[in-house]
Amino acid sequence: MDFDSYYSIDSIIADNQKVPSEFLTDVPSLGWLQGGLDKDIKEGSKVDLPYWMSSTLALSEYDFLNLSIPGAFSGRVSNALLASPTYVKLANLNHFWYSFGLRISDLLEDNAKLQQSLRLAFSQRLIEIFDLGQYEGNVEDKSFESEFKAGMDELEKQLLEHCSRSAAKHKRL
Repeated sequence: MDFDSYYSIDSIIADNQKVPSEFLTDVPSLGWLQGGLDKDIKEGSKVDLPYWMSSTLALSEYDFLNLSIPGAFSGRVSNALLASPTYVKLANLNHFWYSFGLRISDLLEDNAKLQQSLRLAFSQRLIEIFDLGQYEGNVEDKSFESEFKAGMDELEKQLLEHCSRSAAKHKRL
């Protein structure tokens, strides 16, 4: 469950999530990043770059680009999480919603709102994950169980697996 390990496949996949970026200067010979036939990237060009590249360029000493918040962390998603965190299907937004959210929040200037949204979602959804792990298969409302499980991101799935194993181990004792 170590999402920040250099050798973690989950960490590598999270680092490859796309970040909306706007170039603040012309960049020669990188037009292929836009997917077109242009040789250069022009100032003002908007490109979805993988996190590992956008973070490197955004944190460099030169102002290469501005980053925008990805759609998976928009105000609309934050409002839905405030209304009912357990009914938001995080996996549909991003399979690595928490780990990518933490990464992107480190790059954004106004990151307090995003970090609060991540904390709220995790704390509220953790209760449901713990309940499912303890009583998986014995839940009366199967539709909620399957809907919630289908919308869990990878971290939540790993937590559920861990809770289920712990509950099974304690039942045997």
